[in-house]
Amino acid sequence: MAENNTNKIVMYLSIVVVVLLVAFVAVVIVFSGGSKTASVATTPGTGTSATTSTGTSQPGLAPSTATAFDPATATKVPASSDPAKFVTTYYQSILDKKWDVAFKMQPAASQVGQTVAAFQQTQEQMYGMTSFKIFSSKAGDTTATVTVQQELGKNGTWTAIWSFVKDKGTWLVQARKVNMGAPAAGQ
Repeated sequence: MAENNTNKIVMYLSIVVVVLLVAFVAVVIVFSGGSKTASVATTPGTGTSATTSTGTSQPGLAPSTATAFDPATATKVPASSDPAKFVTTYYQSILDKKWDVAFKMQPAASQVGQTVAAFQQTQEQMYGMTSFKIFSSKAGDTTATVTVQQELGKNGTWTAIWSFVKDKGTWLVQARKVNMGAPAAGQ
């Protein structure tokens, strides 16, 4: 009889666990817009999604594709730099905990409505980047792409693809897409 009661308790607890897991998955899907993401600002779970590049609603991270690109308000690459050096400086600033520097280097759309403190918290608590390397860098006359491989410790390997456009002789940060996993050949 006691064994029967134990079996019933285990069965009921199992049902409760399943219901809670289903509810958790539903909440995650609703808050991620139906897909996994992270945009580094785009950014791991971070989820930061990885083969799909969509926005995230995590504090300290805003998708760089949430609003239309506007050259007038875009983040500018200093004249003394180029897209690959700029991206290297961004990730090194994160490793060096220069949060205000890194925050201002994000795509402009990723900064809107965010704070340096929230950015720092997200970088430290969610991402935990331990290292990065430039996987590839391609620059033409008016566009450039820099692909970065990030090692996020327990969160694994992530890829960030930065897009730049040249406007009136100045490189502008157009977007950053973050995906889970190592960069694919050709990125």
